[in-house]
Amino acid sequence: MNKKRIILSSIVAAILILGACGQAKEKEEDVSAAEQPETEKQTNENQDTETTEVEEAEEQEDEADASENPQNEAAENINPTIEEETGGDIDIVYTNSDPGLTHAYSDKVTISIEEYQIAHVSNMNESAKHNFDDEDEGYVITYKLEFENNLDEDVFFNASTMMLSDDGTENLYKRIGLVNREDWLLGDKDNAGRQFSPGKYTGMQAYTMTKAQYERLSAPTYTIDIPMLEDDFNKRIGKEAIFKVPFNEDGAEKASKSSALYADKMVTDTIADKELFFAKEDIDETQKIDDVRVTLEGIQYADVKPTTAHASRFSNFGDGPLVALTAKLQVKNDSKEAIAKSLIDKRLILDQNRGTMLSQGMLEPTLYGDLQPGESEEILAVFLFRKDEFDLLKELKLQFGPLADSNAKKLFKEKSVTFDLPME
Repeated sequence: MNKKRIILSSIVAAILILGACGQAKEKEEDVSAAEQPETEKQTNENQDTETTEVEEAEEQEDEADASENPQNEAAENINPTIEEETGGDIDIVYTNSDPGLTHAYSDKVTISIEEYQIAHVSNMNESAKHNFDDEDEGYVITYKLEFENNLDEDVFFNASTMMLSDDGTENLYKRIGLVNREDWLLGDKDNAGRQFSPGKYTGMQAYTMTKAQYERLSAPTYTIDIPMLEDDFNKRIGKEAIFKVPFNEDGAEKASKSSALYADKMVTDTIADKELFFAKEDIDETQKIDDVRVTLEGIQYADVKPTTAHASRFSNFGDGPLVALTAKLQVKNDSKEAIAKSLIDKRLILDQNRGTMLSQGMLEPTLYGDLQPGESEEILAVFLFRKDEFDLLKELKLQFGPLADSNAKKLFKEKSVTFDLPME
């Protein structure tokens, strides 16, 4: 890198000198060019062409180097505490100052990753090596977060996070000591920083990686916990914020594909890799169970490959390829009854009389508490098939319900609704 900088500096200096001389000789060159013999002019033109080709090749080589090693030497270190705490040499290797990663817990409470940056740390103090599994070098990713509360009341938010490797095998470590306490994401109403009055709040978090871990990562999963009202676990707002954070071009492609998938646990918990082969996401068919409106918004079919960390959970399905069906529903409770979210019955009817299949609760988002009168909830129903068995099916129907209260008592005369599902 130093040799390249020296060469580039020499080229720049030469260009400046030649530029100054060129302005003085411009008219002279125009005249002499007109007087040159045809063969000499052709030679000069060829030399100019060769020079241009060399310059273009060098530019392409520099661009290739930049894509293979996405360093941003001009980027400012957003977290100077890393250098202060480790005593190491800091090299900023990647900065994304506009990731566009936002999660809405509700229409008035959001969390965003405003920026993230990866720093290489070397030549550090001996006492700092414990952050990197006692190795001589490592990496730190710093997230700059923004939490916004537009409600008319306070929100309780721990800002608890988790960073999981691409294959789900490793939980990376958050290092609170590598961020100055004044830069933490904290509320304004209590000493613990958990209570956030209406407004916007920014703060940072840092995670460390060994060199080997960093080289294996392309789009790790960064999960942020759910805020609450009145510090009451049963009054949680929305669902966890789950982001795929690209480290490179491969990671950006993986994150893009992930964002198009319904957020079942295969996606959010890195349980399996999914590859869509058919989807219909504009069904928007509504049926009613008395005063409860159930809308089937869409469905996705995907080939599924369990990640290394979770392969054993799929052992009952054998070693062959798998297919997952994820249905997305919206439930609006206009009744006077509280409905237990976790006790909603979801099953498939296979080819009319071949049989039924219950949904895979382990692959569905965890739902807490009751759906109170007047509230709405997004529900995902996930079904898993062996691919060879799925290929035999001709017709699928989704039965939603019966519904129950928190004591498992069936509601609304045990009624349910049934949707015909399109298949490829």
